[in-house]
Amino acid sequence: MREWPASLKFDGPLYVSLDLDALDPAFAPGVSHHEPGGLSTREVLSIIQNTPATLVGADIVEYNPARDPVGVTAAVAAKFYKELVARMMQ
Repeated sequence: MREWPASLKFDGPLYVSLDLDALDPAFAPGVSHHEPGGLSTREVLSIIQNTPATLVGADIVEYNPARDPVGVTAAVAAKFYKELVARMMQ
């Protein structure tokens, strides 16, 4: 599993722009530009939960409902949204 460097530090608040195209299509098929070998849902959740910074805002981009007929990617985006909001409320 890819890890953030232990020495990663932020000097101020952080705004996160989460691009769903970075996920492997096995976890998020409903994007415009598939990235085989991309991140897993668990890896992104770990990044959200463990980034040592104060989150002040976020967006989730590149969802393509035309490529998500059963809603898998929508569910993943909703999970990320919930986690990002939880981090902002800390």
